[in-house]
This record gives sequence, C-alpha cells and structure tokens, in this order.
Amino acid sequence: MRQTGGVRCYKKMSLLEDVYTYNDFVHSGGNQGCDKKSDVTPDMNKGYLISEYMGHMFPTKAFDWEEKRLEDATRHATVLNDVAKNTDIAGSFGWCMFDYNTHRDFGSGDRICYHGVMDMFRNPKLAAYVYAEMQDETPVLEVSSSMDIGEHPGCNRNETYIFTNADSVKMYKNDRLIKEYTHESTEWPYLKNAPIQIDDYIGDALKDEKMTPAQERDVKIILNEVAKFGLYQMNTSSKMKAAKLMVFHRMKMTEAVELYNKYIGDWGGESKTYRFEAIKNGEVVKTKNIAPMTKMGLEVECDRVVLKEIESYDVACVRIRAVDENRNILYYYNDPVVLKIEGNAELIGPTVVGLNGGCGGTYVKTTGKAGSARLTVTDINGRAMAEVDFKIQLEP
Repeated sequence: MRQTGGVRCYKKMSLLEDVYTYNDFVHSGGNQGCDKKSDVTPDMNKGYLISEYMGHMFPTKAFDWEEKRLEDATRHATVLNDVAKNTDIAGSFGWCMFDYNTHRDFGSGDRICYHGVMDMFRNPKLAAYVYAEMQDETPVLEVSSSMDIGEHPGCNRNETYIFTNADSVKMYKNDRLIKEYTHESTEWPYLKNAPIQIDDYIGDALKDEKMTPAQERDVKIILNEVAKFGLYQMNTSSKMKAAKLMVFHRMKMTEAVELYNKYIGDWGGESKTYRFEAIKNGEVVKTKNIAPMTKMGLEVECDRVVLKEIESYDVACVRIRAVDENRNILYYYNDPVVLKIEGNAELIGPTVVGLNGGCGGTYVKTTGKAGSARLTVTDINGRAMAEVDFKIQLEP
C-alpha cells in the first residue's frame, strides 16, 4: 500500500498521515541546506520527507547576471547535499522544475514566478545541470561562466564551476592543458557528480619563467587568487606568500603585474579561448568551447517532431535559443524572432516572439490533417535562421 503524506510549513505539527512532510526553506545561502529530521517531525519512528525547498527563497531569471545564476545552482547543490547527508530523510522535492505564470502578489513585476530550474519553455537554467549531472545515460558538460571578466565586479572572475557527469574534465586555455579536474575534491561530498570548482587558470605555464619550484608554486597560488577575488581580497596565506616572494626572491610589484597580465589578465592582449573535454572511461564524450563570439545563430529544439492526432489536436513544445558559433547561449540577446509555419500545422501564440536570456519558445499544434509541416525561425533582421520539420499522423 502506498504511504500518504501532506504538506506542512510548520514544524512539530500533528502527524495525520504515514509520512511527515514539510516544506523546508531554511537554506538562505550561507547556512545549512536543510533542518534535521529531529528538529522538524514530532515522531522519529515515522518517515520524513521534504516536500518543498528553494523556490521563492532565491528566484532566478535566465537573464539574471552570471553570478546570480551560479548562486542559484550552488544553493540547489547545498540543499541536495545536506538531504543526502541526513540518511533519515527519505528525500526531497525542489520547488520547482519550471517557471510559471502567477498572480501579482507572488510573482515578479511581470507576474511570473522565476522559481524553476528551467524557464517556461523548458530551456534549462544553470541550476538544472546540478540535477542533470546526477544521471549517467546522457553526457553532461556545462561551465558556469562565459569567461568574460567584465561580467563581474572589479573584473574579478569570482568562483567558476564545471557541471559534468564524466569521470574527469580537461581544461585547456589557448589549446594549452591547464588542469584535469575530477569530482574527488568537492564542496558537496554527498552528491553524485557534484559541481567542480575551477581553481587554476595557469597550469604549468610558469615553467617558462625559470623560477624555482617553490617560487613557481607560490606565484601560481597568488595569481589564481587575485584572478578570482582581486588584489585587495587576498587571504592571509597568500599575503604571506607575496611577502616571502618580495623578501627572498626580490620580486617587485611591476614583475607581479607583468606575470598577471601575461598568464591571467584578459585586458587588451591576445583573446583567450577555452576548451573543456569531458572524459568517461578514457574517452572524450563531450566538448565545450568558450571563445569570443563572432557569429550569432538560432537553435531550435522540440520535445517531439512526430505529432499524432487521436481524439483531439496534438501539440509540440518548441524551444528557441540564440547561440554563438560554439552553441553557447547568448544570455543577453533579447531581440525578437519571427516564426513562420507552413503545412498542416499552426502556431499557438504570436508569430513574433521576444527572447529573454537568449531563450524563448512557442507551441505547434495539429489541424486535423495528416502530412507534414515546417517551422522557420529567423531573427528580426533576417541574419540567422533555423528550421524544424514535423510529421503529422491521424489515428482512429
């Protein structure tokens, strides 16, 4: 017999069902991901399930700035990690999978709840990859940053993460191997395939500078920290290393600046390109390239292209994304696109659709006729185009 549960927003209430179910919204970014079972349920002998988490605690739009999109993802990871850590918690349901329309008292100014890990057309936000990387059937590889330093305060990179279900990921900068990352060192040890923090943008490149091994190690640590947090936010350990370099190796600030500009800085010099290779069982299963954009394109993805009309019309959900030549989403592309449908199908919605965070969508429905249809999507200036063909079947 299936056990029953309800939904509660208060602790230690009457247990009227088989399982105590509670909406745990305790996580606010810098604290624990969830409360302990003993702090919530009145009966430790009965099952306990978290019926909601996240949601309104940190609503995040697909077109929010990079650091907020990352914090949304790491908050999901923290909750999931702490639920897994507490083995007496049966499981948890995140609120929620998709953004949705709502009333004026709960949504943003556009009456949309941006509580999902995907937008309303099922385009994934960064947080969706926290869940995607837990499965093993489809290779996953995503990076939390476009590597554009101007996206961040002070032009400091801050934290950057890799999301993958591969065994390891090799990171290259300008085709030079920087580091191979694994899941062994993670902030979320109870998660399967947890996000991996990038902590090195230099690799072994300092060997070209003819330093001693100790000097090379210390300079590398300092430059990587300055790249993330800035010169004036170095921790005490890095400040001591800097002092040692100045005293014992006679290094000057001008030398440090030259090294930073050569190996880290992205200002006015050669464009930096990055390549990430996800490796599973010794094979490269997915690659991601990040480079300065030179060409914009449109990408269309449908949940299905074969529509079957039985008792009523059938519908396909169409996802539209503006991407660069490496298929990276252009999160700040907000221009409209023009939709045109030909054949035995029609659109549900307008023929001109605005993209938000580089993403949008539409719906295609059957019209009672078998055959085919083609959807064409173009940008407002006619420079980029994508097409998708549908097959329509009528069944008695």
